[in-house]
Amino acid sequence: MINPLPKLWLALALSCLSLSPVSSQDTINLKEIQSGDRSLISPETGVDYTSLQNRLKQQQWQEANETSTRLILKAINREEQGWMSREDVAQLACWDLKTIDSLWKEYSQGKFGFSVQFPIFIDTGNKPGRLVASDSYDEFGTRVGWRQDNQWISFKHNLTYSLDAPIGHLPNPRSEYQITGGRLNYMALTQRMVECGVVSYTLPKRSTYQYQESPNSGE
Repeated sequence: MINPLPKLWLALALSCLSLSPVSSQDTINLKEIQSGDRSLISPETGVDYTSLQNRLKQQQWQEANETSTRLILKAINREEQGWMSREDVAQLACWDLKTIDSLWKEYSQGKFGFSVQFPIFIDTGNKPGRLVASDSYDEFGTRVGWRQDNQWISFKHNLTYSLDAPIGHLPNPRSEYQITGGRLNYMALTQRMVECGVVSYTLPKRSTYQYQESPNSGE
């Protein structure tokens, strides 16, 4: 008779190997979110994202946008102040950022979300964490529909709260109307996206070579 114990030990060993730290701690499983198997309470900040999920499920885009801002403020301990600086944005917990992005992408069928905005941000000549040129950021704002008639729109009243909006239109993380579109805060947010692995970004080779040749250029 064949002893089943070796096979059992092998199966247990393989199951342990499959649980990498990245997948078990950092990856947000959308199927688990949908089915309710996974808690939407952040293990890093204690913020509960169930209210955001409920708004998005019902396609209440304006309420979801405002809820996103409120929950971000809560996650960085700025809810009482009602606004955030770029230094505050840089401290947003990765779990929270990934959860907000995953929920928006899931319930908009991939049309909205921070990681949806990011390729447009890069394509218009911008770089994470650094203001390259005001014109580049303005072009990004135009592409995602945050600017109209060469001006930044008042986000609470003039955004398009439907799936007819431009790709990447939502969420808009501004906590209040800002003439510049909150570009410094958004630069910090894009840097945080990279740091948290929400998006993948590699500096172009040309930029790297320029930096190596001119290390004191001040860039």
